[in-house]
Amino acid sequence: MRTVTALNKQEIKMVIINGTYAMASAMTAVFVNVYLYKFTGSLVTMTAYAMVRFGFFPLAFTIGAHISRKYRLSWTMTAGLLMIVFGLLVILTLRERIGELGYAIYGIGMIFGMGEGFFWLSTVSLNQLVSTKESRGKYLGFIGMFNGLTNIIAPLTAAQIVAWSPNDTEGYIRIFQLVIVLYLIIAYLASTIRVLSQKGKFTILDKVFNKKDRQWTYIFNSHVLFGVRDSLVLMLTGLLIYRATGGSGSAYGRILALFALISILAFYIAGKFITRQNRLKMYQFGAFFTALSTVILVLIPTTTGAIAYGVLASLVVPFYVNPFQIITMNAMSDYMEKENILGHVISKEIGITTGRLLGMLTIITFSFIFPEDTFLPLAVIFCSMFPILLAIYATIYHHRRDKEKAMIKD
Repeated sequence: MRTVTALNKQEIKMVIINGTYAMASAMTAVFVNVYLYKFTGSLVTMTAYAMVRFGFFPLAFTIGAHISRKYRLSWTMTAGLLMIVFGLLVILTLRERIGELGYAIYGIGMIFGMGEGFFWLSTVSLNQLVSTKESRGKYLGFIGMFNGLTNIIAPLTAAQIVAWSPNDTEGYIRIFQLVIVLYLIIAYLASTIRVLSQKGKFTILDKVFNKKDRQWTYIFNSHVLFGVRDSLVLMLTGLLIYRATGGSGSAYGRILALFALISILAFYIAGKFITRQNRLKMYQFGAFFTALSTVILVLIPTTTGAIAYGVLASLVVPFYVNPFQIITMNAMSDYMEKENILGHVISKEIGITTGRLLGMLTIITFSFIFPEDTFLPLAVIFCSMFPILLAIYATIYHHRRDKEKAMIKD
């Protein structure tokens, strides 16, 4: 068994980059949304902002892929981090004027979307390229441990910063100043990564609209279905928890830290418990209770409901996410041996972005169709059903595939 010292320098740098980014982005994503919400006061506006932000991911992935193929993935990673820093500087400059300048929030969404898209393209690709088959298990294990710890440290640190500040708004500004420093540190580390990207040509549209490759069609469709409910987690659930806690930034940070701690334990248990033989059953179990968790949050908009949502989601999401990720990574390994995987990476992200945008569009559409006091519960319940649909789709696909394999052997 390999030890941490067996990881090479590039792997160690990527572990540090992944973990530090997890901490910075946890503080950024959560408190940027809260900060912007304080000035806009509208969940619909925040949903539109999120649509702009994530809608720019596919464009960033495509541009970043062509840049990285010609130069290095570390270049696109560094560029992405600097764009995120620029977005934070814009927020710090505008402050309360964000609410007055209706267009400003969408410009911020564009900046974050391009920056995060550049970063994630580079990270997903480099995680594959810096690790080997022998080191990958240990490598991913250390990334998981580091990320888990930062997901506890980040909200606790943020909560303490808010508690020490004259008011919540000043606390959020100090949080942004801290994460700017973290992003600059990561940008420096990223610039020192010396792994070359795959130089082969890649295509995208034939993978997005592929009907001949059944395995990739399944992976792409799965990401679309996964993205619909994921839109609630990325944009809405944090704000609903914030509202349920009475708008207290420090209480909000501490409750998120509690959920992160439970999540680490649950991911550990899931890793030990899920096997190839029971993977689909765990998928079904996790999908049902993951769907139930967000329904609870929106039907019980109190601190009790927020805690019930967070505890349940933290306990069951690993049993939903792990099978999904294992299936995807196994498929990506198949394609990696044959061609440049950038096309598949971008296609996968287009799929999940499509699902996220559909989820966010559902919220906006429901806000026009239904009364103000009912559109949000209805939209959340609708989007929450997609993990169940995904688990059903996965079960049908894998049973059919296993049956065909058995027939070929016979």
